[in-house]
Amino acid sequence: MRSQRILTGALLVVLMGGCAPDEGDGMPVEYTPVLPDQVAGWDASGPGESYDAETIYAYIDGHAEVYLAYGMQRCVSRRYRPVDGDAEIVVDLFEMASPADAYGVFSHDRAGETVAVGQGGIFRHGWLSFWKGSWYGSVYATGGGEDARQDVLDVGAAVAGALEDGGDIPSLVTRMPSSVLDPASVCYLRSPQILNAHVFVGGDNLFGFGPEVEAVVGKYDLGGAAVHLVLVQYPDETAAEMVERRVREDVGAEGQRPSMVVGRNGVLLAAVIGDASNDDVEGLLEEALGGGI
Repeated sequence: MRSQRILTGALLVVLMGGCAPDEGDGMPVEYTPVLPDQVAGWDASGPGESYDAETIYAYIDGHAEVYLAYGMQRCVSRRYRPVDGDAEIVVDLFEMASPADAYGVFSHDRAGETVAVGQGGIFRHGWLSFWKGSWYGSVYATGGGEDARQDVLDVGAAVAGALEDGGDIPSLVTRMPSSVLDPASVCYLRSPQILNAHVFVGGDNLFGFGPEVEAVVGKYDLGGAAVHLVLVQYPDETAAEMVERRVREDVGAEGQRPSMVVGRNGVLLAAVIGDASNDDVEGLLEEALGGGI
């Protein structure tokens, strides 16, 4: 189980950071002019490119699972250069299935410095990520030294400013108890692969994720014990009850799953994964489920 977590985490670092290959690689589909010819004083170094759910594999070196897990519709990409200098800034915009899914991609990796770009932005190691409406944005520089940080932020802010507003942070995220929660660990998701990248629960789809099922996971410190809370919302109570029954049966089979305690209130299912005192776990479940278990 430990080696599986390490493998998954390493793969997702590759997926999320700096996805653009060498210029001219990939198999773009017809470009839709979303990105302008000039932005924040930088000129486009060539025509933009577009990728769909099939051609995106070629663009990001064969690994597109993170974006596709959030219903990626298309990716538009363009490179920019200053009038003088060798630096280059790459802008990738991913149009997701909904604003909630755009937030989900953004929330998948929030390690770094919080910046005021779009509806939420993070900057780290020369790379800016942000979300706004149904768009997830990635902006990074190649070359430029110490000046690259401000250039990336300027270009990212200009691109984000041209996108239409729309959508809020998913309401399910706001239900996560805030006490002893690590805010940077909160991730909105609809996919078992994304959940396993944050806390490994098994190779199958234990919680029955799908397009109509949304979830959020976060890390908590319960009396010095690190645990994860998974909160899942189903389209109806019958579906939630069926998953609850399956999870209890699977967790009861020795060696099949990590330590897990589950509770349900209507269409909401909560699971605390990790070892902590029973009282702390029950208290967290009750708070997450609004007092009903």
